[in-house]
Amino acid sequence: MCGIAGVWRFAERTQDVDDDDVRTMIAAIRHRGPDGEGYWSGDSLMLGHCRLAIIDTSDRGLQPAVTADGSGVLAYNGEVYNFRELRRELEDAGGRFLSGTDTEVVLRALHEWGVETAVRRFTGMFAFAYFDRRERVLWLCRDRLGIKGLSVVRRGDRLLFASEDKALLRASGVGTRIDTRTVTLSLALQDVDAHLSSFADVRRLPPGACWRVDGEGIREGSFWNALAAIETERLGDRHRPVAEAKVELENLLRASVGLHCVSDVRLATACSSGVDSGLVTALSREFVDPFHAYVVAPDTGVSEAQGAQRTCDRLRVPLQRVGFDRETYLRNLATAIYHVENGNLSNSTAALLAMTRQCRQDGVKVLLTGEGSDELFGGYGWHAVSAGRARWANVLAAFGPTRRARERRRRRIATMPFANAFAGSGTVEHRILSASLFAQHILAPEAILEALSTVSPVYAQVFAGNGIFDLYGHMGCIIHRHDRISMASSVELRVPFLENAVIDFALNLHPDFKRRQGRGKWLLKEVASKYLPRENILARKKGFPVSSDYFAGTESTLRSGALRDLMAWSRAETERIVGLCAADGAMRTRLVGHEIFGRIYGWGVSPEQTGEALVAAAAERGAVG
Repeated sequence: MCGIAGVWRFAERTQDVDDDDVRTMIAAIRHRGPDGEGYWSGDSLMLGHCRLAIIDTSDRGLQPAVTADGSGVLAYNGEVYNFRELRRELEDAGGRFLSGTDTEVVLRALHEWGVETAVRRFTGMFAFAYFDRRERVLWLCRDRLGIKGLSVVRRGDRLLFASEDKALLRASGVGTRIDTRTVTLSLALQDVDAHLSSFADVRRLPPGACWRVDGEGIREGSFWNALAAIETERLGDRHRPVAEAKVELENLLRASVGLHCVSDVRLATACSSGVDSGLVTALSREFVDPFHAYVVAPDTGVSEAQGAQRTCDRLRVPLQRVGFDRETYLRNLATAIYHVENGNLSNSTAALLAMTRQCRQDGVKVLLTGEGSDELFGGYGWHAVSAGRARWANVLAAFGPTRRARERRRRRIATMPFANAFAGSGTVEHRILSASLFAQHILAPEAILEALSTVSPVYAQVFAGNGIFDLYGHMGCIIHRHDRISMASSVELRVPFLENAVIDFALNLHPDFKRRQGRGKWLLKEVASKYLPRENILARKKGFPVSSDYFAGTESTLRSGALRDLMAWSRAETERIVGLCAADGAMRTRLVGHEIFGRIYGWGVSPEQTGEALVAAAAERGAVG
């Protein structure tokens, strides 16, 4: 896991300013790779790389990596887990390798097979810049679901790119300007993190991106998307034998976890009381020894620690509890928002920072988690709500008094199919606002249902579609946050549920296997029942909770704050909003998160100073101390 940065000149050769900018950008994200760094320049390109050494930790893994003849150059962030299989194939064709890294395999595959062929064969998480000097073409690519990030900004003749937005902001001629459109969408509870930067002119490559850059400009291509991966005949199979499906899923998960456990450094898992991380912990034990798990244990509110302990006791896996209090949490919160680069926080964000910091302190550089399972296997309650709405809308449509009424009622399924698409608000006004500000995301449900139009019955179509929608929305936000937070601690976070074969299985699994007997993730829980305590399997989802009480009193920071300036609130409006936040924990969390973001990136206040301001505001109300 690493950080990359670069500057491409469309019409000229690189200049001294490009070298300076790349080095400045790498300095801004050195937390992603403190184990070494390197630079390469030639033709119209300047590349930089900072390394977190995971596989073959010797200096042979330093980047940018260059082919023997100098005609291919790679700056790569991530892991391609099937690199050993790909290496054997390349060796059979006459290739020779000098290291044990996946980087060298990735470079050779791109160079020998061509980028658009090679990326389709990579199983893993990655974002890279590959320069083919034979054609003078730069390729910028990102993995299927965008686990690893890559951002770009264009300034005149230059295209600048980096693993994190904050690196681009340090380059000459860019600067920090907050994008009020993104902030507005975020405040309106839209899932924008994976798609939109909070900074003007900065773009994030979408998941599955495969961009070709040359002297003529940029061709924005894509090598994979979830809709294209759907096979409607498989998805429509409601009568597949349960035992067969269960065995296949268990084998796929075991194989994926095995791949994700390949590491030359210490590895652990994040284990909560839930099924997903518990199952990853159970299967990891088969591949790693010695082995242990982590759980966060806040000093107040609901905790996952008890349920995680049940899982680890059954598995005979040591569990380390990472405790924290309000004061630690609030200080971590400001640092977390600096790294996440927006105010759209989750209560668990600062808790994850505490966990990954403990990992790094313990010498653990790789952490496996259970993200992606809920989206792929129907774990959210809103999936069932969406399907239920579609079922009743279809019934009501059939009994419409006129043909026009029946068509109108059916159209409602297509125009508002997913319960979470509009953050719980189905009003016409809210849909108009959201669609006008973020049409690509808000209009996606119609495109998804059109692609699934042959799947029946309607409730299954909507249930499956909601999962796809969440892969690019809700889950995109989660994996964006988790990448930034884990890398802030120089820890690589891996997600075994988001492996190619597991994704393919889940996308083409009929919803009757995902929700049955009133239980979400039904088939997955059937597999998990072999490994985990029954109490944990039957428990309601907690979602890595942290008490909103930790924020009590912090609403006072909104007075004369950065968010007030950004949103142009009057003094009276600000006081009214502060009062509302004092009474509404969710609103307080949302607005204070954006206040922190505004102070750090709008006012230039350090995360440390911002954290102290939060602690002081909470203490004034007696919430800390």
